[in-house]
Amino acid sequence: MAAGTRPRDSSLARVGSALGLIVGLAVTAASMSSGFIWASQGHVLLVYVAGFTSWSGYLIAHYAEEGVFVDDMSEGSADAPTMNGAADSGDADSGVLWQLRAILPDGPAVFGFLAGIAILVAGIAILAWYVRLENHLLGNVGSGMFLGGYVLAHYFDSGKFL
Repeated sequence: MAAGTRPRDSSLARVGSALGLIVGLAVTAASMSSGFIWASQGHVLLVYVAGFTSWSGYLIAHYAEEGVFVDDMSEGSADAPTMNGAADSGDADSGVLWQLRAILPDGPAVFGFLAGIAILVAGIAILAWYVRLENHLLGNVGSGMFLGGYVLAHYFDSGKFL
């Protein structure tokens, strides 16, 4: 078994992985919501605590899903394929729309990817609304949608939740 990997055959391992993913993202969402509210109130120390807790929750979710806290990027090279497996031709005159299309997944996965982006953006707007109202509990809805949209888009782009 390669370093940083773990067996995922058993039902217990799959349940533990799903639970770690959900709990980690829930901690991240709650910390984000409160952190933004505290920032708007000028509570600097609480913002640092929320930032640390938010990042820690994400690391827990990533570890639960991938078996490592941070992806190993050391094997990448300058001539490696870019997003979606397409080689970067460096063709600057191909236009903005072509460049945006190049980041979309192929086939039906594009709909899931775009739905994830739409949920992510809606989550930002909802979070901003509840930050303005200083509502920690309902702010979690917006930050949860933001993270859920990210996870959904990431899954349809790469086949992995994180």
